[in-house]
Amino acid sequence: MRTLLRILPLFLAAAVPAGAVAQPDAGSRLPSDLNTCVLCHGIPEQWKEGQERLYLPTEELAEDVHFRAGVGCSGCHGGNPASFDVDEAHSTEVDESRPGAAPFRLPLSEVQTSCFGCHEDVVRGLAGGVHAEPEESDGERRRTPPSCHRCHGEVKHHLVSVDDPRSPMFLDNQVERCGECHQESRATYEESVHGHGLRHSGLLVTASCADCHGAHDIHPASDDRSTLHAANVAGTCAQCHRFIEERLKKSVHGNGNGPGGAADEAAPGGDTKRRPSCTDCHTGHDLPHPKSASFRMRLSGRCGNCHVELSHGYGQSLHGALTDLGYEPAAKCSDCHGAHDVLPLDDPRSRLAEGENRLAACKACHPAAVPKFASFHPHADHHDFQKHPVLHVVYLSMELLICSVFAFFGIHTVLWFVRSLVHVSRHGRPQRLAAAGTVYVRFEPIHRVMHAIVVFSFLGLALTGLPLKYSDQAWAQELARLLGGFESTSIWHRICAVLTIGYFATHLVWISRKALGCLREGMDWRTVLFGPDSPVPGPRDFVDMFRMARWFVGLGPKPAFERWTYWEKFDYWAVFWGVAIIGTSGLMLWFPNLFCRFLPGEVLNLAKIIHSEEALLATSFIFAIHYFGTHLRPEKFPIDMAILAGAAVSYTHLRAH
Repeated sequence: MRTLLRILPLFLAAAVPAGAVAQPDAGSRLPSDLNTCVLCHGIPEQWKEGQERLYLPTEELAEDVHFRAGVGCSGCHGGNPASFDVDEAHSTEVDESRPGAAPFRLPLSEVQTSCFGCHEDVVRGLAGGVHAEPEESDGERRRTPPSCHRCHGEVKHHLVSVDDPRSPMFLDNQVERCGECHQESRATYEESVHGHGLRHSGLLVTASCADCHGAHDIHPASDDRSTLHAANVAGTCAQCHRFIEERLKKSVHGNGNGPGGAADEAAPGGDTKRRPSCTDCHTGHDLPHPKSASFRMRLSGRCGNCHVELSHGYGQSLHGALTDLGYEPAAKCSDCHGAHDVLPLDDPRSRLAEGENRLAACKACHPAAVPKFASFHPHADHHDFQKHPVLHVVYLSMELLICSVFAFFGIHTVLWFVRSLVHVSRHGRPQRLAAAGTVYVRFEPIHRVMHAIVVFSFLGLALTGLPLKYSDQAWAQELARLLGGFESTSIWHRICAVLTIGYFATHLVWISRKALGCLREGMDWRTVLFGPDSPVPGPRDFVDMFRMARWFVGLGPKPAFERWTYWEKFDYWAVFWGVAIIGTSGLMLWFPNLFCRFLPGEVLNLAKIIHSEEALLATSFIFAIHYFGTHLRPEKFPIDMAILAGAAVSYTHLRAH
């Protein structure tokens, strides 16, 4: 036997590659020449059928991370490898002098107990972390953490380093192994910027599970021991994103106690008195690339978790409306304020500090921006009188106008509808145009052509503009999508706007020539302006309105009218003021830098409110009031052909009805 012990080092040197049995100063448990286990367990002929599990190929042992570190067989299995006595060699009694043999109060599996000898901190961390909860319990109903080989692999004598691609804990294998229990987390990781870095870019420096959560001492993010706790996560992320952490510490979010540190008051929208940190914006595994559309489209919502008031103002702005409609290039929070280097507005280093910094921030998206353009308020809330009194008053004025118009014409329409039903039931419907009948021309060819252009441009403006006003509504978002998104609707909106300006200018030229022609023929200017063929409201219209009201309630006959009724004149002038107001405000929004050369940027906030509210009034009036008065009242339903044919029935027949 002594001869065998003398030749054992030679046997190991031949069986194990050079360097594999080198014994480092730390970790050595037994000199190689005293480890006799391999004499039996390394020879396959020693074992009968059914005992193959006891055979240990020396080539596997040569690559084992423990063996290469100098851990002998007894380091895990116990016993006395220097003894040839079977009982003593295989003894499982605890040797109190063996490292790690001290009593361990936590319930451990057999595997963990043996690992505890060298990996005390690891096993203690595992037993005290989230993985201490799970899968099995001992006879005394105490839970035990999962066995080490559950993650590191079942092969116990060929356990390679975690840096080895063959290890279950190597970068890509680790994701798969953790994903066996955390399937949902694995799926979201695969879609994250880190997962894409691993799967699509093949990066070995991308973060995997243990890089963020830790390897063994893992705790819930709410636990201050966790690597993902608000106070610790910036340091965790800084392992890869060092310079971002440095910028974050100097920003308004990290200045003072650092990211996640205690603060004097809770952030808006929350109840925790601390500063924000990485996972407040880059939540969980929901980590698309910061420059991706997926991340940018949800950024305002992330910032809004704390900045509720500012987020509400952003949602009312053009930038917010475009974002709601899915337009990714629209300015997001970080485009103006910065991402990790956000500074207070009164800090001269801030991107939005008044002056050159703010103008430069605007020029990132608006290269031609002029200095006054930068005074535009991107978060202006027209409901807030204290901060924006002028904007609030203008908004209330527009609301009052809308309510007044619909209060008057709403009552007018309801009374008219009821009275018309009674009138038609008694007198029948008017006769349609007939070839032999007497007709009166109401609309010249130019009027009919212009009206067709009005219909097309108006409907186009309404279809492409209203989704922007109601961008937070599902129907508006779906309509915008069906129309091709903002890239498409913006083009069509401008085309319809040009048509509107075109027909408005054409009509002004036509009516000017018409009036000048009448004056040259000797017609008195009063007749030109207030005569029976003029659309200008006069005293007669107020009389007709009173008579119409009497007819509504059955106190008088239905009145006869001049060429244009009072409601038709209202329709006519509604187009005038609508085109003037909507057109001017729309041009200001279309060419902001042109108008901001001589007007402050705040006028753009006013222009948006006026443009939006007046467009709502025009659209609602056309569909709710104008269509009824023209086509839907009982004596005209389903359509009045005058605007298409240019003529109406005889004047006598009109008086009778």
